[in-house]
Amino acid sequence: MSSGESPDVRKRPIFPTLMALLFSILALSNATKVFQASEANPVGGFVFFGVRFRDTAPILLLALPFAALLATYARGLWTQKKWVAWISVPYAFYVPTNLTLFWFYQPADKLPPMAFIYGYLFLALGGAIGTALWVMRHFEELQD
Repeated sequence: MSSGESPDVRKRPIFPTLMALLFSILALSNATKVFQASEANPVGGFVFFGVRFRDTAPILLLALPFAALLATYARGLWTQKKWVAWISVPYAFYVPTNLTLFWFYQPADKLPPMAFIYGYLFLALGGAIGTALWVMRHFEELQD
Protein backbone atom coordinates (compact mmCIF):
# COMPACT_ATOMS: atom_id res chain seq x y z
CA MET A 1 0.00 0.00 0.00
CA SER A 2 1.43 3.40 -0.95
CA SER A 3 1.62 6.22 1.56
CA GLY A 4 -1.35 8.16 0.10
CA GLU A 5 -3.71 5.18 -0.16
CA SER A 6 -6.36 4.55 2.49
CA PRO A 7 -6.67 1.00 3.84
CA ASP A 8 -10.27 0.55 2.60
CA VAL A 9 -9.49 1.23 -1.09
CA ARG A 10 -10.46 -1.81 -3.16
CA LYS A 11 -8.53 -2.76 -6.25
CA ARG A 12 -10.64 -2.60 -9.41
CA PRO A 13 -11.49 -6.13 -10.61
CA ILE A 14 -9.88 -6.94 -13.95
CA PHE A 15 -12.80 -8.78 -15.58
CA PRO A 16 -15.48 -6.06 -15.41
CA THR A 17 -12.89 -3.44 -16.32
CA LEU A 18 -11.87 -5.38 -19.44
CA MET A 19 -15.48 -6.08 -20.38
CA ALA A 20 -16.43 -2.41 -19.90
CA LEU A 21 -13.66 -1.45 -22.33
CA LEU A 22 -14.73 -4.12 -24.84
CA PHE A 23 -18.40 -3.12 -24.62
CA SER A 24 -17.35 0.51 -25.15
CA ILE A 25 -15.57 -0.51 -28.34
CA LEU A 26 -18.62 -2.53 -29.40
CA ALA A 27 -20.86 0.49 -28.73
CA LEU A 28 -18.59 2.67 -30.88
CA SER A 29 -18.67 0.03 -33.62
CA ASN A 30 -22.47 -0.05 -33.59
CA ALA A 31 -22.67 3.75 -33.58
CA THR A 32 -20.57 3.87 -36.76
CA LYS A 33 -22.56 1.19 -38.62
CA VAL A 34 -24.38 3.91 -40.55
CA PHE A 35 -21.10 4.67 -42.35
CA GLN A 36 -21.05 1.08 -43.61
CA ALA A 37 -24.61 1.29 -44.93
CA SER A 38 -24.55 -0.06 -48.45
CA GLU A 39 -26.14 -2.92 -50.33
CA ALA A 40 -22.79 -3.37 -52.09
CA ASN A 41 -21.01 -4.12 -48.81
CA PRO A 42 -21.62 -7.87 -48.20
CA VAL A 43 -20.35 -7.85 -44.59
CA GLY A 44 -21.48 -4.39 -43.51
CA GLY A 45 -24.62 -3.36 -41.75
CA PHE A 46 -26.26 -4.18 -38.46
CA VAL A 47 -27.64 -7.59 -37.47
CA PHE A 48 -30.68 -7.59 -35.19
CA PHE A 49 -32.37 -10.88 -34.28
CA GLY A 50 -30.66 -12.59 -37.18
CA VAL A 51 -31.59 -10.07 -39.88
CA ARG A 52 -28.86 -7.97 -41.47
CA PHE A 53 -29.89 -4.39 -42.15
CA ARG A 54 -27.82 -2.50 -44.73
CA ASP A 55 -29.95 0.57 -45.45
CA THR A 56 -29.37 3.85 -43.64
CA ALA A 57 -32.84 4.26 -42.06
CA PRO A 58 -33.03 0.86 -40.29
CA ILE A 59 -29.44 1.21 -39.15
CA LEU A 60 -30.19 4.63 -37.65
CA LEU A 61 -33.33 3.28 -35.97
CA LEU A 62 -31.70 0.11 -34.63
CA ALA A 63 -27.93 0.47 -34.41
CA LEU A 64 -27.80 3.85 -32.68
CA PRO A 65 -30.15 2.90 -29.82
CA PHE A 66 -28.31 -0.41 -29.52
CA ALA A 67 -25.02 1.48 -29.36
CA ALA A 68 -26.47 3.61 -26.56
CA LEU A 69 -27.55 0.45 -24.73
CA LEU A 70 -24.05 -1.03 -25.05
CA ALA A 71 -22.48 2.24 -23.88
CA THR A 72 -24.81 2.20 -20.87
CA TYR A 73 -23.83 -1.41 -20.22
CA ALA A 74 -20.16 -0.47 -20.36
CA ARG A 75 -20.76 2.45 -17.97
CA GLY A 76 -22.59 0.18 -15.53
CA LEU A 77 -19.74 -2.34 -15.60
CA TRP A 78 -17.11 0.39 -15.22
CA THR A 79 -18.88 1.96 -12.23
CA GLN A 80 -19.93 -1.47 -10.90
CA LYS A 81 -23.59 -0.60 -10.38
CA LYS A 82 -26.29 -3.13 -9.51
CA TRP A 83 -28.59 -1.91 -12.28
CA VAL A 84 -26.18 -3.38 -14.83
CA ALA A 85 -27.81 -6.77 -14.13
CA TRP A 86 -30.93 -5.48 -15.92
CA ILE A 87 -28.82 -5.23 -19.08
CA SER A 88 -26.37 -8.11 -18.66
CA VAL A 89 -28.90 -10.91 -18.19
CA PRO A 90 -31.15 -10.09 -21.19
CA TYR A 91 -28.05 -9.40 -23.30
CA ALA A 92 -26.69 -12.85 -22.38
CA PHE A 93 -29.87 -14.35 -23.89
CA TYR A 94 -29.92 -11.98 -26.87
CA VAL A 95 -26.43 -12.83 -28.16
CA PRO A 96 -26.93 -16.60 -28.69
CA THR A 97 -30.40 -15.93 -30.11
CA ASN A 98 -29.04 -13.36 -32.56
CA LEU A 99 -26.17 -15.62 -33.64
CA THR A 100 -28.39 -18.66 -34.09
CA LEU A 101 -30.97 -16.77 -36.12
CA PHE A 102 -28.30 -15.07 -38.24
CA TRP A 103 -26.62 -18.32 -39.21
CA PHE A 104 -29.99 -20.01 -39.70
CA TYR A 105 -31.09 -17.35 -42.20
CA GLN A 106 -27.83 -17.47 -44.17
CA PRO A 107 -27.58 -19.62 -47.31
CA ALA A 108 -25.13 -22.47 -46.80
CA ASP A 109 -22.72 -21.07 -49.41
CA LYS A 110 -22.55 -17.74 -47.48
CA LEU A 111 -21.61 -19.28 -44.14
CA PRO A 112 -18.05 -18.76 -42.89
CA PRO A 113 -15.83 -21.78 -42.19
CA MET A 114 -16.78 -23.80 -39.09
CA ALA A 115 -13.51 -22.85 -37.36
CA PHE A 116 -14.53 -19.19 -37.60
CA ILE A 117 -18.04 -19.96 -36.31
CA TYR A 118 -16.66 -21.88 -33.31
CA GLY A 119 -14.16 -19.13 -32.51
CA TYR A 120 -16.79 -16.42 -32.84
CA LEU A 121 -19.21 -18.39 -30.65
CA PHE A 122 -16.54 -18.85 -27.99
CA LEU A 123 -15.77 -15.13 -27.85
CA ALA A 124 -19.33 -13.85 -28.21
CA LEU A 125 -20.94 -16.28 -25.80
CA GLY A 126 -18.02 -16.12 -23.40
CA GLY A 127 -18.26 -12.34 -23.31
CA ALA A 128 -22.04 -12.04 -23.05
CA ILE A 129 -22.78 -14.98 -20.77
CA GLY A 130 -19.53 -14.68 -18.83
CA THR A 131 -20.23 -11.04 -18.03
CA ALA A 132 -23.79 -11.82 -16.90
CA LEU A 133 -22.49 -14.63 -14.70
CA TRP A 134 -19.87 -12.31 -13.20
CA VAL A 135 -22.47 -9.61 -12.54
CA MET A 136 -24.84 -12.03 -10.83
CA ARG A 137 -22.03 -13.73 -8.87
CA HIS A 138 -20.85 -10.35 -7.55
CA PHE A 139 -24.28 -8.69 -7.36
CA GLU A 140 -24.11 -8.01 -3.61
CA GLU A 141 -20.71 -6.35 -4.01
CA LEU A 142 -21.98 -3.95 -6.68
CA GLN A 143 -23.06 -0.43 -5.74
CA ASP A 144 -26.69 0.67 -5.56
